[in-house]
Amino acid sequence: MNNEILPGEMRRVISRRRFLEYVAFGTGLLAWPLNIKAETKHYLIVGAGIVGTAIAYALEQAGEKVTLIDKDFPAAHASGKTFAWINATYPKQSFNYHLLSRLGVNVYQKWDAHLELKINWKGSLEWFKNNDENQNMLKKVEVIQGFGSEAEIISKEEALGYEPNVLLNQNFITRSPRDGVINPVQAIKKMIQGIQSKGGKVIFPAEFLELTTNKGGVIAKTSHGLIRADKIVYACGTGSNLVAQGEYLKPSTPGLIVTSKPFKQTINKILVGPGVHVYQRRDGVVILGEQGKPPTNHDQRLSQRPEQFPNQPLSIEHGQRIVKLAANFIPKFKDLLIEKVEIGWRPLPLDGKPVIGFLNKYEYLATMHSGISLAPIVAELVRDELMFDVKSELLNDFRPQRFL
Repeated sequence: MNNEILPGEMRRVISRRRFLEYVAFGTGLLAWPLNIKAETKHYLIVGAGIVGTAIAYALEQAGEKVTLIDKDFPAAHASGKTFAWINATYPKQSFNYHLLSRLGVNVYQKWDAHLELKINWKGSLEWFKNNDENQNMLKKVEVIQGFGSEAEIISKEEALGYEPNVLLNQNFITRSPRDGVINPVQAIKKMIQGIQSKGGKVIFPAEFLELTTNKGGVIAKTSHGLIRADKIVYACGTGSNLVAQGEYLKPSTPGLIVTSKPFKQTINKILVGPGVHVYQRRDGVVILGEQGKPPTNHDQRLSQRPEQFPNQPLSIEHGQRIVKLAANFIPKFKDLLIEKVEIGWRPLPLDGKPVIGFLNKYEYLATMHSGISLAPIVAELVRDELMFDVKSELLNDFRPQRFL
């Protein structure tokens, strides 16, 4: 790959040599032996979703002092009510966003090994009902193939070889072989155990209320009391605008997640089909997430931003609606029984890209829509920026200052 033939955006972001180094080594380019540290510092991380917990874990494992707080409890919001898909698929463009996501898969594989996260690296198949939409997807897949992605376009016959129980209305399907799914609640629990085993503090419920700074660092007023630290990291998801006192996110949107009772094994991969995305766990449980907008009557009800449905019958009604969408192309799922239906409110940065970096000398912000996919790589990059006062090339396009 010569620098002269790289796409313009790729050439602007990174050199050929640097690009190959990142692909080969992930975030391990910055050596950080502990003996170069002048002293241990104390970091306060606000938000115990998967991003905040991963940052706290990475800092604690590097020998720093950490306090992690959450206004409710770990994984209480988006991280605990998510489809939990780890991917670097075709919508993740420009190149720098794709590269960050792709390297994120590499780092996840490392974290999976040492934390025993039991990620199911099953890969995905994706297609649309509408032919024009499908053709648009195929064109975008060709773009990320130019970035070096392993995503490929396969025939219906090849796809049926992977998924014989699925009805396909398109002749060409996107296959992303490196995608995985994770149990984020269990992953957060394991990271918290690692934090606490090293002496770190995890406090909840503890709502962040106010911050003051001085030459010695920060003093955070919380519902649990005052917490002093050298620096503070906001990883508050949908609450980032309020906590970080800026306009970084647009209004969040809800995602409906359906969890079934155990069902006979029917599908093998993550399937992103017309109206719904779905996968089946090793224990037979099926997880479904709705694609697109909910019905108008439900949309009106969601304007009040509820964390749950007002009653169980209504919850099941919407779950059955989503199951029916899946049964259109997985007929056996017409017999699925629903265990629960959850509403997850997702953080949405103004331009869709992560928002990561220092707001000032003491305050650091990390919020993104793809928190599940990016948590470990973001945690390692944020750790290095906090500990060593460096700026990662991988985060250059995602700084909060672009919105100021």
